[in-house]
Amino acid sequence: PWKYLALDCEMVGVGIDGSESSLARVSLVNYHGAVQLDEFVRQRERVVDYRTQYSGVRERDMVNAKSFEEIQAQVAELLKDKILVGHAVFNDLKALLLSHPRPQTLDTQYYAWKFKITKSKYIALRNLVKQELGLTIQGGEHSSVTDARATMAVFRLYKREWEKNLR
Repeated sequence: PWKYLALDCEMVGVGIDGSESSLARVSLVNYHGAVQLDEFVRQRERVVDYRTQYSGVRERDMVNAKSFEEIQAQVAELLKDKILVGHAVFNDLKALLLSHPRPQTLDTQYYAWKFKITKSKYIALRNLVKQELGLTIQGGEHSSVTDARATMAVFRLYKREWEKNLR
């Protein structure tokens, strides 16, 4: 269990109309759901839309936010020699400008489709969690900690089966 970490990120809107996404919060939890990292990312550009109803991020969260470079380095260090679990996790890695070895990356969105748990190749995390765990998440504001924990919980259900594909 020590080798697994689940990642989730939240974005805010920047640019002229707020339609460009900028990394605002990064959370990593371990196999048991304990928080290993939960940080807000200082914005270089003016935030036009905090997307609070989705991101859960507010202006006040940015007061003690850390630089992108600092968060990126922390995440890279924590992920070293770990198996990364995430839902559409390559979007989170892209936001962090990081890569992770594909054989050590488990994407619950992809695996749920590959193993025919869902019919949709792009099932939303809230729908997968409702279907597999009977839990409701993202009913209101999102929390990257809650989402990372939910992703890890789905992974734990199918760990044996999905791990075979890592070899």
